Amino acid sequence: MINMEKKKLVINAAVCDARSVSEATLDSYKEININAATVLVTQETKDIMAKYNVNMNAAEVMEVPKEAEIMIQNGSYEILDSTMLQKPTVLIVNGNLNIDTKSQEVLDKFILIQVNGQLSYSTNIKDKLPPIKVNGSIDSYPGDAIRLKSKLILDKTFILRAKGEKYYVKNKVVIPDNDLDIAYLKEIGATFITKKAIIAEKLLEEAVALFDEHVKIKVIPDGLTYTSEKILNNNLIKKYGDKLYVDGDLIINNESENALDKLTRLKVEGTIFINEKFIDKLSTINPEYNDIEIIKGASIGDKPYLTIDKRKLNKYPEGLRVFDCGIVNIKEDIDPDEIEEKLEFVDCGVINCSEEQKSAVEIVSKDVGMITDRPIDKFKDLLGGFGLSDKDTKVINAANYIM
Repeated sequence: MINMEKKKLVINAAVCDARSVSEATLDSYKEININAATVLVTQETKDIMAKYNVNMNAAEVMEVPKEAEIMIQNGSYEILDSTMLQKPTVLIVNGNLNIDTKSQEVLDKFILIQVNGQLSYSTNIKDKLPPIKVNGSIDSYPGDAIRLKSKLILDKTFILRAKGEKYYVKNKVVIPDNDLDIAYLKEIGATFITKKAIIAEKLLEEAVALFDEHVKIKVIPDGLTYTSEKILNNNLIKKYGDKLYVDGDLIINNESENALDKLTRLKVEGTIFINEKFIDKLSTINPEYNDIEIIKGASIGDKPYLTIDKRKLNKYPEGLRVFDCGIVNIKEDIDPDEIEEKLEFVDCGVINCSEEQKSAVEIVSKDVGMITDRPIDKFKDLLGGFGLSDKDTKVINAANYIM
């Protein structure tokens, strides 16, 4: 008779559905480790799992009826009057959820909602909502307002289609163009509910009537053109001209030299990040700004993944500033002295480097979520949770897994 030794089971998943797991499955493993953001169970399977060597490393363990349908949405999602569901449903949204329905029939189909992000809904449906768990923020807006995107740049098309209603804009309304017919919006009774308004100077007196007294008002000085772009270059000057009002931060790096020569006026509602060699040239136009910081050489940013090796770094002899990147991997062919001398990391999620590089990376990092010296081939294990696989361990990596 062959004696088969039981293996260990490691499950790495965003959602692990254990509502139908059997005792036979649990008994077939020596140990089960579940690493998940959410584990779904019933009271029955919860009791069964307690009898076995099952370890759960989870942010949420949710008790859900076995017959319920599980609906997982990655990214933004909306519940509308037209949302049709056949069964009672548990909705998990990894992103932003907007509930834009007053239909009790639609809302009653959801027995539970979990939002890993932002939840938005109008105040007049608050009492109709199903149980909701939010790992993030809640944005509730007046029930008598029309909800728009979080930022609105007013243009002629919007004005032509506008109604005499309240418009809810979560973050800001921008009125950049002196030619906009603000008088018409006032005439029809349109107003805006928002946190901040940025208004062209010539329209200020007329436009303030569109907002209540709690809204923070910023003025675009006469002669300046509004932009929210982040890097000063020739394309920016070509598109918006040589007199700029920048809504946010502005980067002036090695690629900005020609554009800086053309710039004649500048106001930045944020921080100017500038290569040191351009400081004197910038000062000749007397710019207005909230703050200014010296940066190294060139800049790379807004990337989900970025790998930096010696070949890439050598392209930037004056250094490299890395910003707003999700995961940055630093190859071992870059020594710690080069990191301190040539690299800078700002607002990045995770930086993966060697043990020898780690202290240097810490010195040149600002607002970085995590700096890890785990080898790159083990990085998934770092995110997954429990240890590494071996011949006695079965490992399952999945976005969603049903046991």
